[in-house]
Amino acid sequence: MCKRFFFTTTTLLLFLFIGLTSLKTLNPTGSIVLQDEPLALKPMGFYIANVADERSSKNAIAQLIVKAPGNKMLVQPADLQGGPSKAIQQFMERNLPKNEAERPVIMSLKELKITETSLAGNRVEGSIRLYLSFGLQKDWGTDPLVGYGSTFRYVRSADNANVVEPQLRKALKNGLNYFNDWMKTNHGMNVKLARNVKFIFTNYTDNIEGDTIYYTAKRPLTWADFQSKYKPSGTFSAMVMPSIAYEQHANIKDGTIYVNIAMKAFVPKSTCWVSYNAKEDYTLNHEQKHFDIVKIIAEQYKRKVLAEKLTPDTYEAFLSMQYLDSYRDMDAMQLAYDNQTSHGRDRYVQSQWDEKIEKELKTLTK
Repeated sequence: MCKRFFFTTTTLLLFLFIGLTSLKTLNPTGSIVLQDEPLALKPMGFYIANVADERSSKNAIAQLIVKAPGNKMLVQPADLQGGPSKAIQQFMERNLPKNEAERPVIMSLKELKITETSLAGNRVEGSIRLYLSFGLQKDWGTDPLVGYGSTFRYVRSADNANVVEPQLRKALKNGLNYFNDWMKTNHGMNVKLARNVKFIFTNYTDNIEGDTIYYTAKRPLTWADFQSKYKPSGTFSAMVMPSIAYEQHANIKDGTIYVNIAMKAFVPKSTCWVSYNAKEDYTLNHEQKHFDIVKIIAEQYKRKVLAEKLTPDTYEAFLSMQYLDSYRDMDAMQLAYDNQTSHGRDRYVQSQWDEKIEKELKTLTK
């Protein structure tokens, strides 16, 4: 009995091995081998830099039906040779044009699953579920662009699994064609795909003046602007609290991001205070120079941004960081101005600062 059982088991394994190797989808190790096929598409502004396997389960991609002796149907797991990411990466490298001067794209495999079930009449029904995501390769990781999902169904003879690998290849080709079409549609209008960035600066103004005064040479401060009723601490005879800000709006055209920045050098009237007995031209000039300093810093901010070689990936961070630096520069210059002029009491030093500020304004605003 033992000898007969051993012979029967060996015979079954032999027939199963013969059945597996007769399926052209599989190599002798039971792996699916993607066949070369030059892809009839020209990548629109990208190349596949890498294929990442991001499936939640790293099990074999396929559960195939194989025919055992006695016409018994068995389920055989099968995977892409070398693993899904490596196999697909090699397939892309051999069959898809690659221009490394274009944008590097990561193709992430989110789902790839082939399942089969037996049908009557010696047939097998198969299903290929595929979900891919495409993203730009960055120094910090992958910047997502778009996803693609599909389900392919097929029916085959239980004796021949030839259709499995071509159907899988077709699913991958369809995913690439979808992404290529998406790139064609979006390359000139999607911010993530922009090649260049340009800045357009304007000075913010209000049509109707309210509490806030936005800087213009035609609109100097007057004593009527000093509307605060709350005396600040200290021995000041007058005080203003000007500052800088900006509004930013971006649009893209033909692959270039145009960043419109409206600079704000401003002072709220509600923060301007003056003692009832200090309304002299000299004192007003000192406070006006505080406002002029803010304008100088705003103009310096513009020049620093325009001088920097910024890219679509770097400009937003630079705008924010430079604003903080400029804000600190403004505080430092205001402090130096008050300290050196003794808040305007030193008329000689005040005249030196007047000359310095007027010269700087003229240089920066011409």
